[in-house]
Amino acid sequence: MPVPSRPSGFRLGSGDAPAQIEVFIDLECPFSKKAWPTVLAVASHYQGESVGITAHPIVLCDHRQSWDLTKAVVAIAGNDPQRAWQFMSHLYQHQADYAQDAFDHKTRQDLWQLIEDLVAKFDPALSDSDLAQQISDEEGALASRAKASVRYAIGRGVWSTPTIFVNGSPVPELESSSTLSDWQAIIDPML
Repeated sequence: MPVPSRPSGFRLGSGDAPAQIEVFIDLECPFSKKAWPTVLAVASHYQGESVGITAHPIVLCDHRQSWDLTKAVVAIAGNDPQRAWQFMSHLYQHQADYAQDAFDHKTRQDLWQLIEDLVAKFDPALSDSDLAQQISDEEGALASRAKASVRYAIGRGVWSTPTIFVNGSPVPELESSSTLSDWQAIIDPML
């Protein structure tokens, strides 16, 4: 696999901030969904120069819809991390539509149609896009960029989601049920 053309994930805040947070999530994971509102609260609370927070959408082996959803995030975001975060929030709001139980007897084409429908709800201007064609291409730039986050997670030893790193170190006490106060107790002493 080639060296990625840009760093993995979607960062909000400064890359020069004294506290760098990395959040590894899976768009089909119910625990990632549970953690997401707190991750958003952390990003909002620390917006500015003191904290950089990067969301890395990855794919766990038992979440078959997550791969195409991750590619959709990459496609919709382009080079705009804020848009990626907004679209991931939108997807989490509709997670029941693509969860494993909802897709037991559906095809990948059904998933592509659902993704196109979700994208049209997110941004009606994209309702006529060729997103399904982009997502179906497993060798193109979109897939390559999505694979970069997965490859990065594997290199970091991430095997479950959500997994949180602060300044390069795993912080296992931050999990799906952690509150903003729990995060502040770790981050504030660094600032």
